[in-house]
Parts: sequence; C-alpha cells; structure tokens
Amino acid sequence: MSFIKKPPEMVTREFQLEAPLAQRLDSYAQFIDATPDHVVASALRFVFSRDKEFDRLQKEQKRTRKTAEPAEVKKP
Repeated sequence: MSFIKKPPEMVTREFQLEAPLAQRLDSYAQFIDATPDHVVASALRFVFSRDKEFDRLQKEQKRTRKTAEPAEVKKP
C-alpha cells in the first residue's frame, strides 16, 4: 500500500460570473496565494458540508438508488 494517494480525477467546468464577483475571486485567490479554481472548489466543499438540507437530500437519494438496484444473483 502506498503512502501517497492518487490525486482525484479532475473535471473541467465552465461558469459565468458577474464581473465584480470574478474580480473578488481573483483577488481572494491572489491573497491566499492559490488559484481561482482552488478557491471555487474549497468554497463549494464548505457550502456542501454546511447545508444540512442538501445533506439530507443526498442521503435520501443514496437510499433510493440502493433500493432501486437489482439484487445480485449468485451463480452456482
């Protein structure tokens, strides 16, 4: 087992932001010596971790998917 894990798969997304928000994003990224991508990803993780209603929805969807999956048939 390796000590260092593989990096997560990265996906490219394109968003449109209001100009003042984009400027603040760039300014904040520069302030913390990071990329705007890092700031956006961190902000999304923060929001998702704090939104309890969204968390309940995610758990419910996971339960629904589990019950909708067909049962595995064992071959003799």
